[in-house]
Amino acid sequence: MAAAEIEAAGGRARAIPLDVTSAEGIRAAVTEAERALGPIDILVNNAGVTLDKASVEVTDEEWDEVLVTNLTSMFRCARAVAPGMIERKRGKIINVGSMYGRLGVPRYAAYCASKAAVDGLTRSLAAEWARHGIQVNCLAPGYMNTDIPRAAMADPKTRERFLSKIPARRIGEPTEAAALAVYMASSAADFLTGQTIYLDGGQTTAW
Repeated sequence: MAAAEIEAAGGRARAIPLDVTSAEGIRAAVTEAERALGPIDILVNNAGVTLDKASVEVTDEEWDEVLVTNLTSMFRCARAVAPGMIERKRGKIINVGSMYGRLGVPRYAAYCASKAAVDGLTRSLAAEWARHGIQVNCLAPGYMNTDIPRAAMADPKTRERFLSKIPARRIGEPTEAAALAVYMASSAADFLTGQTIYLDGGQTTAW
């Protein structure tokens, strides 16, 4: 697990189980993290679920689950760490969005809506907290070489269909997303705030 790898490399880490749909759980996790490791200067909001279903068949419960997990949890986590960041006059918040927040994708209404809202949330928090030395940005990946896209593209026809929509003609690597997140979390990005960066091989720019 990630915590073990960090400790093996000489760092300090603590893995804390968290249900991001629970406001109380978020507050408790933040308290435990600060008690174990000190003040939180960087928050990466990366929890998410998706739903592939005809919109007329989506239930209220399914819609709420996607919105609470993908959007509300980000607000609650940001709200939980912001007081300490404001007091210290520094902080980085990285919200992980998706190119689906910009694209209209059939059968993904809840997911697209949640990720588009993450973009708006990012801009609003960035504008509100910039004077406190806090930068809030959104990293919005396209198709990445992770389990679900990799499995889908095992089929040659599906792979051809996916890649035909990406000007770079390939999917992204997790290391590329990680490098962008490291930049957003670093002092090199102190003047970058309120931005959504699409790491998608040009897919959202294609016509």
